Amino acid sequence: MFFGKKEPETPRNPIRITIVTDEYLIEAWDDPELSIFYAAYDSEVDDPTGGALILKDAYVKPLGKINTPARTFTQWRLPSFVKVIAILSDDPITEDIMAEAWVNYVTPFKSLLYAGAFTIEGTVFSEDDNPPDFALRTFAPLENSIITYQFDKDFKPIQGRWGVVNSVLMHGFSIEK
Repeated sequence: MFFGKKEPETPRNPIRITIVTDEYLIEAWDDPELSIFYAAYDSEVDDPTGGALILKDAYVKPLGKINTPARTFTQWRLPSFVKVIAILSDDPITEDIMAEAWVNYVTPFKSLLYAGAFTIEGTVFSEDDNPPDFALRTFAPLENSIITYQFDKDFKPIQGRWGVVNSVLMHGFSIEK
């Protein structure tokens, strides 16, 4: 602010994200002002849908035995988080969004999570010195993650610098401080 005039905020560029579901892999552009990471923070155990989201220029690729061809869509609507396993991004803007939305999640834990046909290795964050409590929020922030798809040995592991992991489809997890 200079002499009482508020400087206009510079809009953030869209961010590239990867969404891992139990049957599909989605690569798309996310609106940083209404980011999927904010919606994940708002997703609660009592209502894991998180509200409908619209992603841009989405590439949707089936996993496993699904015969649907991979396709690109101008808009892809994600009506629920129920089948989402993780959401990842390497875009630096994501770090800012995560810091804004997940401000209290500062305690890191090295983790190995099993969710469906996926293993997820990385650092998960909690609000305190205890492991993340998924009793209220369905998601927890995740950093430096590697996701391996166990049904296809030729599938290249998915890596993400920042992201969130969903507890709804989790079989269990191990963490170390």
